[in-house]
Amino acid sequence: MLDVGPASTDGPSSAGQRAEAADLAVFVDRLASAGSDDSTRTARTQVRRSIGEGNTPPGLRKLAEALAAAVGEPPSQRRPADEPRSVVAAMQSRNLVVLEDFGPADVGQAVAALVADGRRVLVTAATGPELATIRAALPAGAARRALDQLPSMPPAGLRELRRLVATSTPDRRARREQQLPPPARVPTVADVSALCEQVHRGVAPNSHGLVPGLLAELDPDRLAAVVSVARCVDRALGALRPREDRPWAWALLADLVYSRHRAVFERMLADTAQAAEALADAAPGPPVEIVAPLPGDAADILIRYVEYLEGGGRARAYFRSSIQREALPVLRRVRIDGRVPESLDDVYIVLRHLEIGERLARVELGCTEAGIPVPRTPEEFADLTDGLVKIAAGARMVGALKHDVLFLHPNSPLSVPDVGAAEQITAAILEYAERGSAPEAAARLDKLADELAMQASVQATAPEHAAAVAALRARDADAYEAAVDGIEAARRQLLDEQRRLALLDQLRADAPELAKAWERLEDAAAGLGMACFLPIDKLLDAVPPPDSADVVVVLGAARLGVERLLLAAAAPRLIGVVGPGERVNGAPTVVSVLQKAAALVIRGTAPAGRVVQLAPGARPGVPSPRANAG
Repeated sequence: MLDVGPASTDGPSSAGQRAEAADLAVFVDRLASAGSDDSTRTARTQVRRSIGEGNTPPGLRKLAEALAAAVGEPPSQRRPADEPRSVVAAMQSRNLVVLEDFGPADVGQAVAALVADGRRVLVTAATGPELATIRAALPAGAARRALDQLPSMPPAGLRELRRLVATSTPDRRARREQQLPPPARVPTVADVSALCEQVHRGVAPNSHGLVPGLLAELDPDRLAAVVSVARCVDRALGALRPREDRPWAWALLADLVYSRHRAVFERMLADTAQAAEALADAAPGPPVEIVAPLPGDAADILIRYVEYLEGGGRARAYFRSSIQREALPVLRRVRIDGRVPESLDDVYIVLRHLEIGERLARVELGCTEAGIPVPRTPEEFADLTDGLVKIAAGARMVGALKHDVLFLHPNSPLSVPDVGAAEQITAAILEYAERGSAPEAAARLDKLADELAMQASVQATAPEHAAAVAALRARDADAYEAAVDGIEAARRQLLDEQRRLALLDQLRADAPELAKAWERLEDAAAGLGMACFLPIDKLLDAVPPPDSADVVVVLGAARLGVERLLLAAAAPRLIGVVGPGERVNGAPTVVSVLQKAAALVIRGTAPAGRVVQLAPGARPGVPSPRANAG
């Protein structure tokens, strides 16, 4: 008997995996050392390569683990309630099973049951006649799923095909006869929702609801001009928002629309602009302070003094001129950076300061007349200056809108009596420019419905496609969104169906009967499995890639040497078959190793079958089940 199995590891996962791979490679070498034929050597080379690439065959790993776990363990208590009732049930919980005293008919029934359960079964034997006997014993449904070789289709494609066949429905198969519109030709939900909203909004119950109808009668150039003015109004009024930041600005704008305070406003606009410019020029200069009240004609006195100095006059300490004697008392009441001004440049600075003060006084007077707050800080003055400029722009744009609206139509009922009306009419014009009128939106929806309906013939139109067209004609945005979702789901179904047919055609190239059996719905009860009958030598010469099969059924297991356990590399589960009258002799065989690995045995001598445990012990916690043969 072989006494091998993977060693336990306590290190990191990667180190443990490397140690497990090394142990499994040793296990493969020991199995292969029991034989000397070419097939065994070829299989050993393939399996060692697969292990080295990190693709450990799960069947061999499970066999090695079972052998390692069974060493020195006491027998577990049998619990009949946990015993499976069939070979299929046994395969759902066990990886190693022995069918003892199973004749060809019993083996055929067991293979057919596994195929009906959707298993991919590899049936192998030492000779071709043994395989032919079992294949002849298969029921009709399983016989149509019997192959002489594995399909050339990659395992991933075969798995996808089985999924698509298993999930196929009459509705999905009906998609083959339908035509779905390309995604690019399906109007977006957002566009349709906007058009439906425009249609449902219709004509508003106020005068502004007349805007779309009036604009619809304009020629393109005139309409473009009106829309341009509306955009200007929107920008000008938007510059004054939010209202709560400058309530005085909106009040003054309303007065200007009614032509109130216009002269005061224009004077304030000029004064604030000039004062702001003068303040900007004076900002780099020294500070100026008035330390005593100045006479009312102080500016005139200083201007005459400047003209005197510019004309060649000199400032004298003695024998001063009358102009200098008149200017000196004024200059003594002023300080520039803490000193009394003396030079011509100093006099310029004082005059500029007096000019700024005069303009600020005029601005304060204008604010009082217009009823708006008087600025007390430089920040408030800057806000006033900026606000007046924006109010002027807003007033001009509202005036232009009033003119354009008045002449939209010879009998135009619209007017712009105030700022609020200007905002509403502006919004209505811009909305029309963006979305159009309700009749235009309805016409657009009808055009979209016609274009969408033309994407498929009447006979090939899918229900979801027809629902989308109907929703467009009904102006129902919610129904259209649901129909579009349905079209996308139908497109996925169509793609799945097309993929199913393409994979079936690919399978039909080398397994026509299997493809036909899987395609026929009436054979669905026979399952989506298959049975491939291959001699042992052929199977070992070319070990299938991972995920090619689910179960390997080895005929004549009591007559095969342990090197044939390399067949476990072909699938995750292994079934050894012992025919009637065959017994395990003293030499190590496939069955004797399975006995040591605590494989489940199903006896076929009684009608109901009887399950026993081959090994004297079993893994802790694993019941010793009893099952039917079929």
